[in-house]
Amino acid sequence: MWISQQISKSDSEPSIQRGRVTLNSSGELEAVSTGVERSVDVFSPFGYAYCVPADTDMLLARFDGRQGAIGITMENEALDVGEIKITSTSGAYIHLKNDGSVVINGLVISKTGEIIEKKN
Repeated sequence: MWISQQISKSDSEPSIQRGRVTLNSSGELEAVSTGVERSVDVFSPFGYAYCVPADTDMLLARFDGRQGAIGITMENEALDVGEIKITSTSGAYIHLKNDGSVVINGLVISKTGEIIEKKN
């Protein structure tokens, strides 16, 4: 009986699904998708660390019997192909532009390190 319930449960739940963060406290992430998932592992590229705020939509994947977050739903930014923008919830940002310049909170720095302009 238990085995048949587990087989039917795994067949009905997709291995990748959208979830919503309900709690992120002291390194413990909880998300809701087809059920409540506690202690969700968060994956990111090497060198990146972030704390996902509650009410953020994310992509969840099941592996090794655990749930892992493999990305969040991006805000629609007006970036050129190949550009990268890192933004915090407070609005602070770093924008790596294709021309080699970097914009940090409105301060534009050329690829040679010169301050080009200050935007408000």
